[in-house]
Amino acid sequence: MNSTPADPDSLWRRAAECVRTGDYANAVMTYRAIAEANPADPLGWFALSSAARAGGHFRLAVEHARSAALAMRESGRFAAVAELAQHLQNLGETRFATHIIERAGWSAVSAHADLAARLAQTLGQADRHADALQLLDLALARHAATPPLSYLRAITLRHLGRGAEASDEFERCLALAPDYAAAMLMLAQHDVRHHGAEQLARIRAALARDGLEPQQRAMLDYAHFIHLDAAGDTAAAWQALESGMRLKRASLAYDATAEQATFDALARLCDADFGSRRDGAADGGHTPVFVFGLPRSGTTVLERLLANHSRAATAGELNEFHHQLCWEANLATSEPADPRLLVAAPTFDFAALGRGYLLRTHWRAGGASHLIDKFPRNFLYAGLIHRALPQARMICLVRDPLDSCLSNLKELFAGDFYPYSYEPGETAAHIVRFHRLLAHWQTCMPGAVLAVRYEELVRDPAGVMRQVLDHCGLPFEPACTDLGRNQAPSATASSTQVREGLHARSIGAWRRYAQPLAAAQALLRAQLPAQAFSAD
Repeated sequence: MNSTPADPDSLWRRAAECVRTGDYANAVMTYRAIAEANPADPLGWFALSSAARAGGHFRLAVEHARSAALAMRESGRFAAVAELAQHLQNLGETRFATHIIERAGWSAVSAHADLAARLAQTLGQADRHADALQLLDLALARHAATPPLSYLRAITLRHLGRGAEASDEFERCLALAPDYAAAMLMLAQHDVRHHGAEQLARIRAALARDGLEPQQRAMLDYAHFIHLDAAGDTAAAWQALESGMRLKRASLAYDATAEQATFDALARLCDADFGSRRDGAADGGHTPVFVFGLPRSGTTVLERLLANHSRAATAGELNEFHHQLCWEANLATSEPADPRLLVAAPTFDFAALGRGYLLRTHWRAGGASHLIDKFPRNFLYAGLIHRALPQARMICLVRDPLDSCLSNLKELFAGDFYPYSYEPGETAAHIVRFHRLLAHWQTCMPGAVLAVRYEELVRDPAGVMRQVLDHCGLPFEPACTDLGRNQAPSATASSTQVREGLHARSIGAWRRYAQPLAAAQALLRAQLPAQAFSAD
């Protein structure tokens, strides 16, 4: 006589085996049985959500992640709070993520140093930097400092604009772990006072040690580049940068042909007819303002100037439009402009897409009439944004292509972000694609995307900001020309630089590396119009 095991342990084992073999449909079915048999246990709902996400079902993943958060809150079972909070954050459910962290209790969480660090990271991703610092300080008051805790505290202080304290904390981290590569890199990026001979010797000593992981060596190479560049030794600096770029590039699966296909698909999908349709969402209580461009092109500068306006608020770098696309397509993917999303796009209810974005973001506006979303990758979605949110305003920062090329190459981005940026030729080709797609947006959606030259912004902030504010439907306010006035946290790669105020020092910076950038320069000048380049 056959029998089906129904006890909880057997079900958990069966579900785990389904996940191991990639049978996500049966994993979802089995985890659903587990969750429904014990709905007060958050682990069942969490496992169900994770299996749904792995199987590509975004709506189920979100629905069951919310159920897990509610069960965790009601039951008080916070054993998996770090894992669930990060899962929620990855799904765009920021409020649920931060709520369960709060309900877990700062005091209880800080009793476990590793748990406190993980939750502080999630709070930082949610732009709750002050809360992250409070949690880290509680943990450090109860536990001996460790390099990861100290490093995370330094990063958080940097995001909060507390520069001197951040430098001191990076040094404390290095006192605990002299070879901590991430701290050396961040300190080099963060504080020019640490560009001396002693710090350079420290980096070289770390590079000379055996057994370095490629990721560690890449960080040290980039730190080495920063020091040599500051010292004016551009030949040696480029050698260090090349070494770091090679190591990082080897870790990435970047496919330039696939990227070109994605850009072509976006242009085909979002043509003039697509852009002229008006079937998006009606006014949702606030006007979305999308600020985008290539990374390190000045988007953070513009965002912070615009956020000085009395009627504007900023939400930082949101991935919410992408998450809402995933919801409409019921597709769990982290790939920007995933080809499957673009195939599904003609079937979307664009009014629902727009309403969903507005509902996701309205709480962040805090009563402001305009909410800034500064996620650079929203550039890819400009056509979809225009149709779903006809009231939205879009502003694209444009910088001299050669300065953009160098600024991208010399930045070691987190994870697999911007994988094109570790080889000059690939970076130049990406910049060409960017400019061509921007030209397409401006042709098929006249007036929808305001292109702002970085060089003009830093030289004539009042004139440029008048244009920007007029595009957004806002009256001019002098505060919008004062970068130093904005003391809000910043978690971008330029979080230190934006504290310095407006300056033109980086204009024409590529010329110092004209020789190693010669091939990239030839490609850019052959493929882009002369007016794309600065006269400097």
